[in-house]
Amino acid sequence: MDCTLVEWTKDRIWYCDMPYLLAGAPIGHRMTVIRLNNNKIFIHSPIEITPTLRQQISQLGDIAYVVTPNKSHNIYLSDWWLAYPQAYFYAPPGLIHKRSDLTFDDALGNKTSLHWQGQLLQTVIRGSDTMEEIAFCDPQSKTLILGDALAWMVESTHPLTFAIAVLNSCYFKPAMPLYWRVTFRNHTQLRQSIQEILTWPFERIILSHGKVINSDAKAHFSTAFSWLMPHKLKMTTTK
Repeated sequence: MDCTLVEWTKDRIWYCDMPYLLAGAPIGHRMTVIRLNNNKIFIHSPIEITPTLRQQISQLGDIAYVVTPNKSHNIYLSDWWLAYPQAYFYAPPGLIHKRSDLTFDDALGNKTSLHWQGQLLQTVIRGSDTMEEIAFCDPQSKTLILGDALAWMVESTHPLTFAIAVLNSCYFKPAMPLYWRVTFRNHTQLRQSIQEILTWPFERIILSHGKVINSDAKAHFSTAFSWLMPHKLKMTTTK
């Protein structure tokens, strides 16, 4: 099924939604596209490639970087790897180990890649032995970009999706899904990661699953992680 790129920030960020099933429940999958200052295209969380999608992206610029933020978002990675051999591919260490059939150019970590240094911020959301995710922020558009660390399934009408979202505490408000949350046993490391992200200049959030957050993003993000000891999670106001 084809999807249409939605312009999030004029000439800077687009996203595209595509159907995706988890345990038979439609949860959707969202890819984010960023046009960097040199007109190179940064792909976050690649979805299924279709001729229509390829044509839409080609009108924006040359795909230079394909970034997979966690171990889960890799089912279409082979198609991207074959379609864009000239692009640089980045992934967390766990995914690089998992997908040994592919060649990655580098592992994602706390250190920002030289390719987008000075434009995007990034950090590892730490604290779990099994889940790993790299969060990104585009200060120019004041956008935080996440994979599975936060979800908000409030717009879903499918009963199975509703049940899974309620059980994982991410239906009525944005939250880290419970099946992710229980793996983050080192609350100190997670709290440090969340506190770092709260210092970033963002006002909106693009999530890979569920409703995007168009306003009050820092308040939503802080509330989503209030279980970490709320008195230690302080928001930094963007000026």
